[in-house]
Amino acid sequence: MRSWRTHKSQRSRCLTWIKQRCLRSTKRNTTCGRESRRPSVKFEDLNGKVVTVWGAGREGKAAFQELARRGIAARIAVTGTREVPADEPNVIIGEDASAALAASDAIVISPGIPHTLPEFRALKAAGIAITSLMDLWLNEHHSRVIGVTGTKGKSTTASLIAHVLDAVGVPAVVVGNLGVPVTEYAGGDDRVAVVEVSSYQAADLTISPRIAVVTCLYPEHLTWHGSFEQYSRDKLNLVAHNPVAVITPSDDPALASRIEQVITGSTRFSDPADLNITVTPEGILWGTSLLEANQIPLRGQHNLHNVALALAAVASFVSLSSEQRALAFDAVASFVPLAHRLETIPTADGRTWVDDSLATAPEAVVAALETFAGQPVTLIAGGEDRHVPWTPLIDYLKVRPDSAQVRVAAVGPAGARLAGELGPTGAAVEVCSNFAAALAYASEKTDSPVIVLSPGAPSFDEFASYEERSAAFRAFAQSQLAQSRFAQSREVAP
Repeated sequence: MRSWRTHKSQRSRCLTWIKQRCLRSTKRNTTCGRESRRPSVKFEDLNGKVVTVWGAGREGKAAFQELARRGIAARIAVTGTREVPADEPNVIIGEDASAALAASDAIVISPGIPHTLPEFRALKAAGIAITSLMDLWLNEHHSRVIGVTGTKGKSTTASLIAHVLDAVGVPAVVVGNLGVPVTEYAGGDDRVAVVEVSSYQAADLTISPRIAVVTCLYPEHLTWHGSFEQYSRDKLNLVAHNPVAVITPSDDPALASRIEQVITGSTRFSDPADLNITVTPEGILWGTSLLEANQIPLRGQHNLHNVALALAAVASFVSLSSEQRALAFDAVASFVPLAHRLETIPTADGRTWVDDSLATAPEAVVAALETFAGQPVTLIAGGEDRHVPWTPLIDYLKVRPDSAQVRVAAVGPAGARLAGELGPTGAAVEVCSNFAAALAYASEKTDSPVIVLSPGAPSFDEFASYEERSAAFRAFAQSQLAQSRFAQSREVAP
């Protein structure tokens, strides 16, 4: 087995080669196109090869550990300026990392490495096998996997699928970003694995899961992918490698059209309606059985479509009796919604505070507002600006009735751009200096019965993560609860 450790002159040649290929790649292709098919790489193919894991994040470390468990020697390479903990002995950085990548037989890439990098394109053009932990895992387990992707709704739909499968007597587990690591799903596991697949992970796949679900598709993560068209291709790569079935919403012909251009003739392409599952104003109709909307613990019409997708995925994976269908409906009714997705924060100030902090695209903000279509709402929107068009939200606000006026507390660079583009939409907008000021404005300057954090943008202008932004919102809402209780106690004091 060759060692990654090259002597000084060889390392210099590797670095010179990378720089030359990167320069050519940058001049030749700025949109980062992908070839349509790559050969699959399996864990056993890596035995005796020079293997480098590119990236030291959570998935990169998990890949390294899984390779080590299987007796496959590897090192972790970190390029760019990202800091690496001093106690990580298996990590190489800087020029050594670039040289190690160039000298590899195979690279296991982390999802955080953009395919727009000239270095990535140069390594790909050199014919070095590039795979990922998700792809390696799927190559072993795809026949027992239901994969869920989409711009929004992935986590809820994946969790619903596993919950319903368990209820109808088919053991299931959520793995990947949302549940246990994929590496903890062992070869002898007879459970169905339901996995949420991000666009980053889908981009590197050479095999599809048995059942693939696509919830929706609109612009997101464009900096990483380079364009919406490339984002779409990367997302839909999940369905491009002969899954048994692909399921999409019944009301999205544009998405259906994109998928029809990707799938092969052997894949069954359907929507819930093809399985006699329909979304109605009253709820979910499955044949002649109705699960009423007020029995479903998820807010919003978009979540009814997620429920329909989950039921269709289960019905596509296993044939269900009428008794099992009834159990499936019971499971939906008992589902516990995930945090940060139209989550109501307990408060006694007489207003409804809603945490929808995972809504980082304008289309998701529209879905949140539609959940409160008949009520005035104060919307806290904005954050880091990725220059995703606000057009879907602006168009929606133009036609929303005056009786359900939306007041916007705009925050961050994205919020400032939204305020500038709103114009005469009927929405009142206040540009706030920071997130705390937006919360104060919503609480003190508006009388809307509903206050929704649905930012339509990432949190990184002020916060390290969406969880941190959500925690600030929750703490403020709960402080309103404390203030309300204090006021009530003073009113009843002798």
